[in-house]
Amino acid sequence: MSRNAGAAKNAWGAVNPGKKDGEVAGSKFAQVQQKHLEAAKKLVSGYESSSDEEDVATDEIFQSVLRAYGGNKNDLRRTHQFLENAFQSGAATCLICIGSIRRPEAIWSCSTCYCFFHLACIQRWANDNVGQKRLRQTEEAPGFYNNRGEFISKKIVQVAWDCPQCRHSYRPEEIPRKYLCFCEKEIDPPFHPWLVPHSCGELCERPLTPDCGHKCVLLCHPGPCPPCPQTITISCECGSSQSRTIRCSTKSWCCQQKCQQILSCGHHKCNQLCHTPNACKPCSQRSIHSCQCGEKKEERNCSQSSWKCTTICGKSYSCGRHRCERVCHKPGECGDCPQGMPRSCPCGKQSSIAPCSEQIEPCGDSCLKQLSCGEHVCLDRCHRGECGPCKEIVEKRCRCGLHVKQLPCHKSFTCETKCKQQKDCTLHACSRKCCDGNCPPCDRICGKTLTCGKHKCKSNCHTGPCFPCNLKAQVKCRCSKTVIEVSCGRERKTRPPKCHLPCRRPSKCHHTNPHRCHQDDCPACTKKCGLPNDTTQCSHPCETKCHDAVLIRRVDKNWRPAGPWDIQPEVTEIVKQPHPKCEVRVPVGCLGGHEIVQWPCHDAVVRSCGRHCGRELKCGNHKCDKECHSVQDLSLWQQQEECEECREICGRKRPPGCTHPCKKRCHSTPCDPCSVATKTSCHCGLTQVIYKCQEFHAAENQHARDAQLSCGNRCIKNYPCGHRCSSICHSGDCPNPEACRKKVKTTCKCKCRKVEIACDKLRSGTFNLPCDETCSAKIAQREKEAQEKLMKQREEEEERNRQELEEFERKFGKKKPKERKRREYVDEKGTNWNIIVAAAVLITALAVASYFLLFKSE
Repeated sequence: MSRNAGAAKNAWGAVNPGKKDGEVAGSKFAQVQQKHLEAAKKLVSGYESSSDEEDVATDEIFQSVLRAYGGNKNDLRRTHQFLENAFQSGAATCLICIGSIRRPEAIWSCSTCYCFFHLACIQRWANDNVGQKRLRQTEEAPGFYNNRGEFISKKIVQVAWDCPQCRHSYRPEEIPRKYLCFCEKEIDPPFHPWLVPHSCGELCERPLTPDCGHKCVLLCHPGPCPPCPQTITISCECGSSQSRTIRCSTKSWCCQQKCQQILSCGHHKCNQLCHTPNACKPCSQRSIHSCQCGEKKEERNCSQSSWKCTTICGKSYSCGRHRCERVCHKPGECGDCPQGMPRSCPCGKQSSIAPCSEQIEPCGDSCLKQLSCGEHVCLDRCHRGECGPCKEIVEKRCRCGLHVKQLPCHKSFTCETKCKQQKDCTLHACSRKCCDGNCPPCDRICGKTLTCGKHKCKSNCHTGPCFPCNLKAQVKCRCSKTVIEVSCGRERKTRPPKCHLPCRRPSKCHHTNPHRCHQDDCPACTKKCGLPNDTTQCSHPCETKCHDAVLIRRVDKNWRPAGPWDIQPEVTEIVKQPHPKCEVRVPVGCLGGHEIVQWPCHDAVVRSCGRHCGRELKCGNHKCDKECHSVQDLSLWQQQEECEECREICGRKRPPGCTHPCKKRCHSTPCDPCSVATKTSCHCGLTQVIYKCQEFHAAENQHARDAQLSCGNRCIKNYPCGHRCSSICHSGDCPNPEACRKKVKTTCKCKCRKVEIACDKLRSGTFNLPCDETCSAKIAQREKEAQEKLMKQREEEEERNRQELEEFERKFGKKKPKERKRREYVDEKGTNWNIIVAAAVLITALAVASYFLLFKSE
């Protein structure tokens, strides 16, 4: 209860803006509501966009189903129509429940009209029909009594149920119990998006109609199978031409030759084209023909040359007293007078021969002819003409068998009792007087409202549900030129058809907006405006999308909800918007004439381009660095009044090698020679050399420049051999390193002999100092000293190892155990704790002994 109260409070707070909680709740509700609206719009847009994808997928499925058919494509119209009904939303309608048949739902298809029904609906329909008919048979009397009192049993009528669409009758055993595909091969076919709904996707293979021995080559499909596309070889109908290959569904073909067979008239030939032998049509040539008696003539077909008129012959017989009463006949076929032949009296008992002038009189005996009742004979005397009605008094029973009365035999007896049995509708009484029990069907109109909700049942009064409305309703497009027919009652739920004709509604802008017929508002014009742009006041036409009729959605800011359930409406209106700014690109130059740029027309103003002016100043060396500015003459690229004066120092290029700038201000004359003195190291790096820039760089060659940088002392660099260079201070590598003649020492191979020779001779590799006898003695002495040194090192090593072993045994060998000394613990005061502990142990032992002694004495 409290929770509901709190919810009501929040709802009221959303309405009342004066309360803070209400404002929070209202804002939350508005946010949730907006999310739901966006989700709904997204779903609708997704549905609309997926419809195009479904159309593409449907066309692909149609092609896959009909690909194997090789016959005339016009023969597939009816099959294609049933395929469209299986795919289109709302096209396939169950006539029993008036509901759309969806693709995954189980259906049953009639074998005669191929109409779709929900499987559950057709089962209920068939069971109701069969059950009511069987119940009516059990309730009705098994027979009735006729007016003679005989019991007549009624014929047993076979119970059947009918298709709601075509009224085709089915036996009770044929009530569908399973969901089958169209070709009835697969039970409960699963739904697949790339197959025809309710099909198995395999070949149909149903026998074709009429039976030609072939089977359907399409994939499992709704509706009838198309004509046989197989080819056969057969001669023409008359058999005079050679055999030709044709479609099996055609069965025969004509060779376009005339028959030329003599007709039955014996005069003309058959002019009909190729046809079956001996099946010529009657001769159609017309001419004047007389009737059989020759009295009249008419223009008639040659095949009707023998005909009779309506004239009575009227010729006299040979007796001269009587005339022929036969209608038109051939002359001479009147025959003898029938009155002159042997005749009998009227009752036929006596016969005599008399001339035709005499009349045979009655014999006077009883007539005794069988009367019309079939039970009695005529008791009058022999008479001419027909016998009268039977006047025999008999006992008759009425038709209903309730009353008996004596009446003449020729009269029928019906009582006034009304039949109280109900008619076959089980709603109305028979009420027929003296009913024989075979009550006639109810002749009243049913009048019940059909499932369509618009019409009433016009059938005679019946039992069970009424048959569905078989009328068709029309669903039209907006222009009413494209019309489709749907089952009555489905026109409101069926989408209007797609019309391919142009829309007839007038355009809302100054353009013609051709598009197809549609239901909603016309689409926005996609053409360019094309009108002069009055916003920019230029001569260019407006290049934007047409804006004469623009749909604008706006929200009323003053709207206040009456409750949290209210949705703020959107107000839509069509407004003519002004022209936007002209965006046509026009060439515009900058102030200084540096460039011409394409600018939008509405912003086409001469302005600075941001570059430097670039005009040559009077100094001839520099250009104006001022930002692009206006000048008097755009074509003149020399300094003008608006340009700045040159305030730069001289920036001319210096002579090669000179790095010192000119100290003068910017000038047009050549610069003065550079007189800067430069101090630098000589080639060897020991002495500082000073030279003038102009003299140094004005030297003719590199050798003169190197001479200015030389200090005049000996070079301090070494040759590759290691000796000092003998040249004066110079640049680069030392010259002639191979001419070094310094004395160097060299030894023999054993390095016992030493000799001084020239450096260049040693480097040439041609000098080799050999060993002599002193070298051999020195080598032997060296070997002996080496052996003695080795022996001494071994003795020292052995002595060192012996000392380390003794040290190890001394540290880690077995030691003699030492006697452990007792320690007495005495505190600082002099208390002997060993005596105290011993006394405590003694007292404890005495206590335990006394305890055991006392326990044993007890």
